[in-house]
Formats: sequence, C-alpha cells, structure tokens
Amino acid sequence: MIISGKNVQNVIKVYGDQNQVRSNSKTAKTPMARGKDEFILSSGAQEFSQVFNAIKGISDVRPEKVQEFSEKIAAGTYEVNSKGIAEKMLGIYTGR
Repeated sequence: MIISGKNVQNVIKVYGDQNQVRSNSKTAKTPMARGKDEFILSSGAQEFSQVFNAIKGISDVRPEKVQEFSEKIAAGTYEVNSKGIAEKMLGIYTGR
C-alpha cells in the first residue's frame, strides 16, 4: 500500500467533514424553552423537615443539670461515679 500526500489529504478532508457535520448537528438543535424550576417534597420529606426543625430548636444544654452540678462542685460534694461511667462506656460497645 502506497500512502501519498494526496491520499492523506483525502482522509483528513473526510474526517474534517464528519466533524463539521457533527458540530453543526449539535448547534442546530433548538434549545428547550426554559420555564421556572420547581420541586415538590414528598409527605415523608415534609414530615422529616418539620421534625428536624423542631429538634434544631431544642438546646443541647440542660440548665437544671448545669445548676445542679455547679452547686455540688461549689459545695465540694460532687463525687465522680467511676463505676457508672465505666458501665456506660462499656454499654456503648456491648449494646446494653
């Protein structure tokens, strides 16, 4: 098979013509009419959103507990229940 400059030019022309047709077909498509985007949450998602917002409004700090421990610490009567802490820590891992 002999490859000459003329044959190479013909191949390049064919590929160039194909690329031109492809690019024209992409731009020739008419864009869809753009309307207003809209979404609707399912009833489950709406319920979840309401519960989530209610929980978000609850404080992480319980003032009565803070007051109780502050008074015990100030009076010097606060004692750490190491056994209770250990049981709670192990309960996390054992599922109790």
